[in-house]
Amino acid sequence: MAVYVITGGTTGIGAEVRKMLTEEGHEVFNLDYKGGDYLADLSTKEGRQGAIKAVMEKYEDGIDGLICNAGVGPSAPASTIFALNFFASVEIAEGLRPLLKKKGGNCVITSSNSITNHTVRMDWVDMLSNVMDEERVMEIAREIPKQLGPSAYSSSKHALARWVRRVSPSWATDGLRINAVAPGNTTTPMTQGMTEAQMDAALLIPIPTRYGRKEFLDAKEIANGIVFLASKKASGINGIILFIDGGIDALLRSERF
Repeated sequence: MAVYVITGGTTGIGAEVRKMLTEEGHEVFNLDYKGGDYLADLSTKEGRQGAIKAVMEKYEDGIDGLICNAGVGPSAPASTIFALNFFASVEIAEGLRPLLKKKGGNCVITSSNSITNHTVRMDWVDMLSNVMDEERVMEIAREIPKQLGPSAYSSSKHALARWVRRVSPSWATDGLRINAVAPGNTTTPMTQGMTEAQMDAALLIPIPTRYGRKEFLDAKEIANGIVFLASKKASGINGIILFIDGGIDALLRSERF
């Protein structure tokens, strides 16, 4: 039996991951603002520090895997998007890295296939992943208008994917793996409230594996990829961004890989 820690494991993709790992006989400790084994608002520094301390105290002998899944969508304020989607994942991953090192574990980060689309603002990506000054970023984020939420979201996830790629070699020298998944449109509590018009807009480019059907991917499909990357079966995989989007990225960027 392995020990896994997950953020955002109460609903959606995280809940499916937690269910799969539990069914395999593993112990899963959920960090979430509701329904978690440890309740925390990971969009705040205090919440993250409390969560890291709780895990450190509970699992002194180490953990086998960490899944940073907590996040918010483009309808949230930009400050919340940057804080939870980027800074929380980075701080939790680095904070629990010593526990992963004790067991030669691995980390899987949930990104998004929007990291390649036109809404990404590379100046925001650079601000997040190059400067990495949360206090300064929050000052700027509070001035970002709500209508630019999609850009804040895709930029936060792009910065996160970039960070995973950058740190993967140093993690590997510690005997650790770190990877990311990039889900496409998926049925989760975040998307179930979409209007008919929003659904049509999201499916303007049909998902290849759902061609002819007006539906998103299932959360289980994303969870399957996460659980695989978090397992020993993926022992040779480090620093990848695994697109689980039904083939949308390949359709739009067939010449880039």
